[in-house]
Amino acid sequence: MQEFFFVSPGDVSEHKLTVTGEEARHIARVLRHKKGDKLVFTDGTGVEYECFLAAVSDHAVTAQINARRRRSNEAIKRVTLAQAVPKGQRMDFVIEKGTELGLYGFIPLVTEHSVVRGAEERQAPPLPGFEDDPEGHKLERWKRIAVAAMKQSLRSWLPEIAPFTGFDDLMKRADDYDLVLMADEGERRNSLRQTVRSAKHEIRKVLCLVGPEGGFSDKERDLAREKKAQVVSLGPRRLRSESAGILLSALVLHELGEME
Repeated sequence: MQEFFFVSPGDVSEHKLTVTGEEARHIARVLRHKKGDKLVFTDGTGVEYECFLAAVSDHAVTAQINARRRRSNEAIKRVTLAQAVPKGQRMDFVIEKGTELGLYGFIPLVTEHSVVRGAEERQAPPLPGFEDDPEGHKLERWKRIAVAAMKQSLRSWLPEIAPFTGFDDLMKRADDYDLVLMADEGERRNSLRQTVRSAKHEIRKVLCLVGPEGGFSDKERDLAREKKAQVVSLGPRRLRSESAGILLSALVLHELGEME
């Protein structure tokens, strides 16, 4: 079974790369790779490196680069999910599954109906390597999850995870996208398929908006429509926020021909 390994872009030179820390320990101690083994690394910027291991230890792995490839297994269309951050560890699920699907990036969204951090989240068990997971470490936690999902799904692009963003601030950047889609439980007429297929211009960059359990506020809906966002239905059944985010992302990628 093919495996991908992650190397920081700054640790790659013209002819070799070096991996340290947890990734090096995984290669050396867990998988027991040896000098001369052939492995594939990605730096998360769309580049893959076919390498032969030159030196292996628990602390550092050095590899000679044999060949380079660009953007293998990557979607051409860039779909970004702006997900209202759900309570507990549910955003972990969004980051993991969205990365596996092929999303370009994530925007942790703060809305009027967003739920404040509660006891369930404060007591969440940390990821390996984290003694605690306070507010300031959320983005680091999500990046670690995205790296693992990128490797598992054989992707070469590490999705960008933006800082926490307010809805009003996000809408100021709505013009950066060719299509903005807002999933809304109250919408029944406007289907996602019809919306994407009726677009009269080329779609290369899509922003998907998913609200919290309480939905978007009337003010947020009005602002989104002012910014030419298309409000779409995800079907007759009520979904949890994180389920809606993954479903919307998958349907958009499918309609854009990126799941074939």
